[in-house]
Amino acid sequence: MPVINMDIEDLSRLCGDGFSIDEFASEIPMIGATVEKMGGGEISVEFFPNRPDLFGVEGIARAYRDLKSPDTTSKGRYAITGDSGIVLDVMKGVSTIRPIIGAAVVKGVDNDESALLSIMNLQEKLHITLGRKRAKVAIGIHDLTTVEPPFAYDSYEPSGISFQPLGKEGEWDLERILEEHEKGTAYAWTLQEHERYPVITDARGRVLSFPPIINGELTRLRTGKRDIFIDVTGTDRNAVSLALNIVCSQLMDRGGALFSVEVRYPPVEPYLSGGMGAISWPEYSWTRAELDPRYASGWLGRELDQEEISKALMRMGFRDIERHGDMISCSVPPWRADILHEADIVEDIAIGLGFSSFPGSLPTEHTTASERSITTLSRVLREIMIGLGFLEARTISLSNESDQLEMMGREHCPLPLIINPITTEHTTVRMSAIPSLLRLLSMNRHRDQPQRLFEVADVMVGNRSMKVLTLVSEDIKASFTEIKGIARRLLSDLDMDPLLLPSSMGCYIRGRSGAYMVAKGDGGYSGPFPELVTDEAWPLLHFGEVRPAVLTDLQLATPVSALEMDLKLLDTITDRAL
Repeated sequence: MPVINMDIEDLSRLCGDGFSIDEFASEIPMIGATVEKMGGGEISVEFFPNRPDLFGVEGIARAYRDLKSPDTTSKGRYAITGDSGIVLDVMKGVSTIRPIIGAAVVKGVDNDESALLSIMNLQEKLHITLGRKRAKVAIGIHDLTTVEPPFAYDSYEPSGISFQPLGKEGEWDLERILEEHEKGTAYAWTLQEHERYPVITDARGRVLSFPPIINGELTRLRTGKRDIFIDVTGTDRNAVSLALNIVCSQLMDRGGALFSVEVRYPPVEPYLSGGMGAISWPEYSWTRAELDPRYASGWLGRELDQEEISKALMRMGFRDIERHGDMISCSVPPWRADILHEADIVEDIAIGLGFSSFPGSLPTEHTTASERSITTLSRVLREIMIGLGFLEARTISLSNESDQLEMMGREHCPLPLIINPITTEHTTVRMSAIPSLLRLLSMNRHRDQPQRLFEVADVMVGNRSMKVLTLVSEDIKASFTEIKGIARRLLSDLDMDPLLLPSSMGCYIRGRSGAYMVAKGDGGYSGPFPELVTDEAWPLLHFGEVRPAVLTDLQLATPVSALEMDLKLLDTITDRAL
């Protein structure tokens, strides 16, 4: 989660009269923050990622001012003052590279050293979180007085245009920036699939920005009262709009006035299908949301009247709170993207009222909680396996048909397939965890041996999830005798003595595998080893030496033995007090 470092003097100035850093440190956790450290004139606060508007000192001060004393006139202050008269033309060449761009102008921003540092810190926090390391959103902030509108957003060949990148000397073309500039080498991956690169230029062809890599030295921000031009480029319109609104709000908190920019998109996709012709940015408006007070009262556990709800919402930055029949409506600030449902408003009501205002209560019914038997069993098995010298592993539950069928020697077992899988390695949910542990051995084949791993794993059989105990042993001495001894020790520790039969599991060497069986129960078999079921018994576990063909495919040169146990069946039949 992002940690925001703030200068206490700057924070005090933004919060206004009566500010106390001690009160701030004790009260700011109420809105979802953790004070990491305080001292030396600075305070560091960590926020949850669902509130990107709090990733800068200005947003934190804005939220804290409302929490302490809501300003009923603030909605009028956080609004678009007028039209800047500036036009930005989007060329069709960027439509397949980085299609979305939004822009705004904030005039009269008071830039001191603290403000400049805060602007840069907010940019980077938004780039990392909301921007997915600049792939989804990238922000450019420029001194408007150094350039001449109108602006153009177009694509260029790697050597087709040159400019002085921020913090460097001389003219660099785009290719050199990607290969030699520290920001270029860090973010070149965002453009690696493209042969042309996006650039923003002014009326004289001078470069403002090479998004999402670096701005030009031409528009470097300096201290003093400044008019600022903001561009936000990306691949998602909602994310671009939110980032632009957050930055604009930050600059308005520094004394600026917000003005719109007309962005003209070409008549090609994706602009046509998105209804994007000429748009006035930023899309900076307070939206309306509705809440049923009964829904809030039900979730929070006590009756709330309109006055309580209004007071709480005002403290959380909402405005124009009105009653319409059975519903309450309110205006949501343009920098709040986390208000998606009534539940989000209820959460803010709880924060605004203060969690301490909700007293605890005892349960109305007498119940006694206890650990589920399968959980107890899993814990006991973990202790046994650790005692046998095995290390516990945790692998993901996704696998693929090749591993689950070919590697395991199965033919027609039904597997739950994933629609539109991200990779060919993860196309299904596993029915066995043995392939997962074998691949883990393969990835660690450079490690010292022996390697003995186990996992209490989740698998899918049909449409049901169940647990299995899976273990593998890679060792020059790994054999049928060794794995049978481990199976016997495991069952002995569980006070069990089931019937041993030859195993027909295809992942093992024929004649070097076995299965421990238990008497059939009521109903049909629904466990993970259907090929081992007999007319009189169900398989509790199977074990054996893994086939050499499997080891060769995994580049494992040492023998491997494996075991898998059905914990659901074990939980059903065991009477042992664990």
